[in-house]
Amino acid sequence: MSDLVMMRRAGLHVAETAAPVLGFTALFATTGRLPLSLAAGICLAALVALYRLRQARSVWPAAGGFALTAGAAAIAALSGQAADFFLPVLVARATVVALTPPLLVFGLPPAGLAAAVLTGRGLTWRRCPVRVRAYATANLAWFVVEGALVANQVRLYLAERAVAMGAFKLFVEVPAHLAMAALMWVIYRRLISRPCDGPDCTYHLRSV
Repeated sequence: MSDLVMMRRAGLHVAETAAPVLGFTALFATTGRLPLSLAAGICLAALVALYRLRQARSVWPAAGGFALTAGAAAIAALSGQAADFFLPVLVARATVVALTPPLLVFGLPPAGLAAAVLTGRGLTWRRCPVRVRAYATANLAWFVVEGALVANQVRLYLAERAVAMGAFKLFVEVPAHLAMAALMWVIYRRLISRPCDGPDCTYHLRSV
């Protein structure tokens, strides 16, 4: 898989994960009925999973996305708090944000780790100093934006403002994530166009 295809899939993933949130937020904002809203979110998550399978993509993202939404709905149903629908994803995102600085220090930017999985190339990019710097720089830009987004969602979650969390995700986070995917791609492409002086880098100019 090329890096460009990977970035396109990242953008598609952002749009797909927004669908259950849209269904949940719209119904809860208009009806105030938590069970009905949770059911809408689960139904849309199931439709997204089926769409992913019909596109001949791996079963794991489809099953994982549905399981995450179903788990979030179960937590919200048990607690009776609509804001808990957003809790699992919020915890996961906050964890990634917290782990990003130490990973960058050790030369393992999360963007590079994700690329290793999505492209099937493994960690061979670590042999290329240019790619290491490109992933780290792009990841640093992501870290600043994602940290601000997560901090705001934590504030809304503590205030139990479920509708505001959903609206913020749909109208602020989704555009921000799409813009960040494009920005990270531009940063990455500009940086890897530079000459590579890594003695063990055997693929830098061949795979860009």
